[in-house]
Amino acid sequence: MKIISTFAPLLLLIFACRLCSMTGANNFDPYKGSLKDLLPNDPSVGLIKFKLDSSQPSDFDGATEGIKASYTMQAGTISLPVELTVANFPSSRDAAAAVEAFANKHGLVVETKSGGKRLTWSDGKSIMWSNGSLQCLATSSFAKTTSNLEEALPF
Repeated sequence: MKIISTFAPLLLLIFACRLCSMTGANNFDPYKGSLKDLLPNDPSVGLIKFKLDSSQPSDFDGATEGIKASYTMQAGTISLPVELTVANFPSSRDAAAAVEAFANKHGLVVETKSGGKRLTWSDGKSIMWSNGSLQCLATSSFAKTTSNLEEALPF
């Protein structure tokens, strides 16, 4: 009986954390915080690590805030730069519309992504997606680098 009473709080905490991750505890519709606070310093996916090198405010049409960030991807002895731009729009509908408008202007195909829209350039070196009110663009000289950063980010 003592074992159950010892592990019950731990199991409840694990269940609560799992429930938050499934229900979208990271609410980006609309995102109300500062974009600078949203950027993780060291996101990772598997053995691939990214390091935030710099970030600076940037203006985007229709966005309430924008930021440009430079990351370095580290995979073993390989280091590659990747650029990220994030714009926060007043609503998820505005962010998705911005992705759609960009796709129409450049002849790209929009995919549906959980939480928003997504497009990939034919060479895979650039990926744009929306998640709630956020519109994100990752670019790199190597295709897999951008998709790894997209996967590593919490948005």
